[in-house]
Amino acid sequence: MLRTLKVVAAAVSVFLLLPAQLSAQMVFKKVEARTAYGKAKEGDKGNLIVSAGSIRFLRKNDECFSIPSKVVTEVFYSRVSGRRIKTAIAVTPFLLFSKGKKHYMTISFNDGKDLVGAVEFRLDKRNYRGVLRAVEQVAGVELQFEQEGIKDEKETIATRSGGTNEAILQISSDPEDAEIEIDGAFAGTTPRTKKLRPGEYQIKISKKGYKSWVRKIKVEAEEEVPIMAELEQK
Repeated sequence: MLRTLKVVAAAVSVFLLLPAQLSAQMVFKKVEARTAYGKAKEGDKGNLIVSAGSIRFLRKNDECFSIPSKVVTEVFYSRVSGRRIKTAIAVTPFLLFSKGKKHYMTISFNDGKDLVGAVEFRLDKRNYRGVLRAVEQVAGVELQFEQEGIKDEKETIATRSGGTNEAILQISSDPEDAEIEIDGAFAGTTPRTKKLRPGEYQIKISKKGYKSWVRKIKVEAEEEVPIMAELEQK
């Protein structure tokens, strides 16, 4: 049984490293649609199928909608529902004020013609990172994210980023393809370039089978900061 699990895990890792143009696909279970789109209603649960050509949502083997990967303009991750969706489409008050430390992904899309909008999903805690990585890869866009545990009075990654005096972090690791967290928010995998406003941040880099690398850094305006994490095996 253990050997079988290792083989499955290895297969998943290989897929996440594949170029987006390959035809491989992954099925992620226990995904909840948080916005009504296509045949999906808010609260519907089903499977998200991510492939090179499309991102599809199925409820009981019935396809609710399919978004071509090439028209995705943004992939946004937050631990609070409605953080991005309210700027893209009209939603219910329930969606905007339903808050909790969960995992939400918003996919915005625009084909330049008629296919324009956004959909939000609530992801399962056991596979949300895999979903984010897979969607980011097939869409060819960089994951945008927001700090977990958001409080209105607390400055977050989302409010810090997006200025003219940003510092540039060049984040890499040995080995590569390690997960990056900035102030507790998942921010993609190494190697990765991140822009942040001046301030203090906690950087965590982790990979299965290795000890986590954690550092606190302070960055200044327009500063270029190389970060190289040498990960030690457990």
